[in-house]
This record gives sequence, C-alpha cells and structure tokens, in this order.
Amino acid sequence: MKMTTAFAALLLLCACAGPQLEKQKKENEELREKAGALLIQVKEKSDAADAANAAKADVDAKLADAESKLAIANSRLESLTKSNKDLADASGASESDLHGRLNAAIADKDDLAKKLADAQKEKVSLERARNVYRSARDNAAAEAAKLAAERDALASASKASAAESAAASEKRSAAAAKLHDDMGSIADVLLKEMQAGKAEAAQGTDSFSVVLSDELLFEEGSSKIRGEGAALLERLGRALKALGPRAIGVQVHSDNAPVKKGLLGGYEDSWALTAARAAAVTRWLHEHAGLDPAYLSAQGFGEFHPVKPNDSAENRAANRRVVIAVASAATP
Repeated sequence: MKMTTAFAALLLLCACAGPQLEKQKKENEELREKAGALLIQVKEKSDAADAANAAKADVDAKLADAESKLAIANSRLESLTKSNKDLADASGASESDLHGRLNAAIADKDDLAKKLADAQKEKVSLERARNVYRSARDNAAAEAAKLAAERDALASASKASAAESAAASEKRSAAAAKLHDDMGSIADVLLKEMQAGKAEAAQGTDSFSVVLSDELLFEEGSSKIRGEGAALLERLGRALKALGPRAIGVQVHSDNAPVKKGLLGGYEDSWALTAARAAAVTRWLHEHAGLDPAYLSAQGFGEFHPVKPNDSAENRAANRRVVIAVASAATP
C-alpha cells in the first residue's frame, strides 16, 4: 500500500516537472542567443575602441603640430608687432629727420662696404705677399744652404789647393835647384870653351841647354866630328851620363850662307847639313858615351831659327851652333 502511494507521488511529480523543464530549456536558448548577440556587440565595441585610439593618436599629433605652428605664428606676430611699433615710432619722426637718418645709414653702409672691400683686398694682398715672402724665404734659405755648402767646399778645396800649391811650389823649387846644379856640373866640363866664348849654358823652366859653336865639333861644310870635337863630346858625354836617364835633344842650326861642296861632293843645303850633324852628335853620344838612344833625339833646323841677323861674320858665326837640350827628367 505504501509502495503504491510513493509510486503515485513520483508520477505526479514527474507530471508537474515536464512543463517546467520545457520552460527552462526555452529560457536557456534565449540566454544563449542574447550572449551571442552580446559577444558580437563586444567585438564591434573593441574594434571601435581601437579605431578611436588610432584617431586619438592622430588628433594628438595634429594638435602638437598645430601648437608648434601656433608658437611660430605667435613669434612672428611678436616680431611683426615690434616691427610695426618701430615703423610707428619712425613714422612719428619728422621727414627731415628720417631723411637724415636714411642718408646717414646709406653713408655708413657705403663706408662699411668700402672698408670691407678694402679689407678683403688688403687681406688678399697680404696673403699674396705672405706667400711671396715665404717662397722668397724658402728660396733664400735654400740658396744660403747651397752657398754655405759651396763655401765650405771651396774652403776645403782652397786649403787643399794651397797645400798642393805649396807642395808643388816646393817641388818646383827643389827641381829648379836640382836642374841648376845639373847644369853647373855640365858647365864645369865646358869651362875652357865657355871662357873662350865658344860655349854657353842657359837654364829654362824644366830643362837647360848647352850651346856649342859648330867649329868646336865640325870642319866647314862637314858632318864628321873632328878630333878636338870628339874629346869635347867625351867629356860632355860622361857628365851627361852621370846625371842619370834624361831626355836629351841635339839641335843643330846654321846661317844663310850657301853650303860649300868639296871635291867629293857635299850637302845640298844647310838643312841637310844640320840634320846630318845632329845625327852625328847623337850617334857619338850613344856609341862612345853610352847614353841610352831611347832618350836621344836629333833635329836639323838649317838657317831657319837664327838667334841674330845674318848681317855680319860675327852674327853668322853665332847662328852656326849645336844646342844640346837636357830635360829635368827622363821622357823617352
């Protein structure tokens, strides 16, 4: 009985709950629809908010730009206001005063412009002059250095030259003294002939010469050395050999008288005669006195180098001569 009653009560409860569940389902469906609509609205509002933020940022940028332009405009306005005030003050002055000020300002401007131009010209001129002076200074310094180097070189060369000159002078003096002594030794062996006026000796710069009359060595028109001449050449040859190796030149001269020919013939002219006599003396000095022929030379000058005019017997005798030139050194 009790179970039946409970089951009846459950059925009654279920019968009552059915309509309620349907109602609840319907309400839930409506709520879901409203929620979807709300989500759509939220999305739209979010997009609108983003757009608004972007628009605000753009407006802020434009506002900042406008404020900056406003500040510039205010500054210009103040400048214009000040200029307007200055113009107003100037307009309050008298016309003559303004004209005077204008002329003064123009004069000052022209004067300043002229001074500026002059200053610029002076600057350019000074820069050019400075460059010229610098170049001249550099050139002068280089030239001074060059001259100093040349001066030092010349001083050194002068000292060296002076030393060389002194040494050369001393050497020349010694050579001249030696040459004089050598000539003296040769003159000693010809003392008799020199006293008789048939021989003489003379000293040059680097040589000395012995001059013999042709009659001491030769017969007239002959190139054969006679006995007295051979004896003279023997004495002379020994003295010359004692001097050591020397360049010795035998030079024979004549006058302008025609050469006399003997019965056996003779020489064509004085040129041929003097050449033969020079060769004869040179050969004798080599063969009998032992002088080295490499240092000997023979020359015949004929009548073409007279020492006196051929206008007297005495002068012609002076022109007929045998010259033995002895150098200060051996020069084969």
